[in-house]
Amino acid sequence: MSQRAERHVRVAVTRVAYDLVLTATADAGVAKLAGAGRVIHHRTHEPLQELGEVDITVWGSTTEQLKTRAKAWPKHFDYVTSGYFGVATHGDHRFDVFVNAERFMRLLDLAHGSRRAVFTMRCEVSADGRVDLVREIEISAARG
Repeated sequence: MSQRAERHVRVAVTRVAYDLVLTATADAGVAKLAGAGRVIHHRTHEPLQELGEVDITVWGSTTEQLKTRAKAWPKHFDYVTSGYFGVATHGDHRFDVFVNAERFMRLLDLAHGSRRAVFTMRCEVSADGRVDLVREIEISAARG
């Protein structure tokens, strides 16, 4: 079995908008992050490609929680299985990332409370090459 191609995307977050929905089902809402993105080498972290504007929608619930209520579940969301946090159509600059409520709130603290938040997604290309699956997410922030 061959190793899946990796695509790591780093976004310097410039805009954060969110809606919080704190209910008994532990949903935490939706956050929209946007900023300048680039593809970086998965080992050296050197820039490989400038992407321009990248949009990330962070869903503050698990895929299972969303599927129970979804009326029009986007087809590419079905690629998200255990071990993956999100998905984007391959080559697209619009990512959907799923995190639980506790991680969602921490992400908002870092992204909104910082002037220089950086969101990094480590992705694998799906076996059929149609989507990038987010395997790992990292957000770092510096204040001041």
